[in-house]
Amino acid sequence: MKQMKNALIMVLIIFLTGFQLQAKRPQSIPVLGYHAIVPDQLKKEKYPHYIYAQKVSAFAKQMRYLYNHHYQTLTMKQFDDYYHGRLKVTGKAVVLTFDDGYENFNTIVKPILKKYHMHATAFVIGKHLDHPVKGFLTRSEIHDDATAAYYSHSFNMHKVAPGFDRKKIQDMSLQAIDEDFQKHGASETYFAFPFGRTRDDIGQILKAHHVHLAFSYNQYRNATRDDDPYDLPRYMVVSLTPMWLFRWMVSR
Repeated sequence: MKQMKNALIMVLIIFLTGFQLQAKRPQSIPVLGYHAIVPDQLKKEKYPHYIYAQKVSAFAKQMRYLYNHHYQTLTMKQFDDYYHGRLKVTGKAVVLTFDDGYENFNTIVKPILKKYHMHATAFVIGKHLDHPVKGFLTRSEIHDDATAAYYSHSFNMHKVAPGFDRKKIQDMSLQAIDEDFQKHGASETYFAFPFGRTRDDIGQILKAHHVHLAFSYNQYRNATRDDDPYDLPRYMVVSLTPMWLFRWMVSR
């Protein structure tokens, strides 16, 4: 029932935001955020209403669209250089990110990326790396290469909190957040907030831990150099995202 409610909410969001006019800026780049990519049959049988699990056929179609329309997929370092004015991006570009660190990022996503000569960033939950959880990547499985790089999605802040739509990071003390950053997870050079939930008072902690850029979610616009480096927008791509909306997201 809860999954069905979430699905209906996402349908409404897609319907409303799909008709918004995006402010076009000469220098702006869409950053896409995915979660799990699963075989079509598994999606049908196990995750029919779980919007954060997308069919591999739909994902492959999206990547084929980017390839056929000559998009370049920027590494996080390249996006960092763009943001700080060290890199001028010519032509069409997009940044691909994947949250949570599902093992299907390695087994399903990366082969498709390699096929189309693309690059993506995985934001992984640090606790899973040394305390394996079924379906998630472990430390021995995260190695940066030409296709992917792995960064932090927090060590252990990816949890819900009591109250309507509350997340753990929203209720933690700054000291507790700082302690989470001190634990040995993935590289914190780049960071994706758990559930995309930011905090106005977290900047000094991110700076102290040498985080270059941090990403949130769902502002439904491209990232620009005018954005706060610790609150960069991403478009969330889910199983309900139609192809016309995907094309709208990546068009600049």
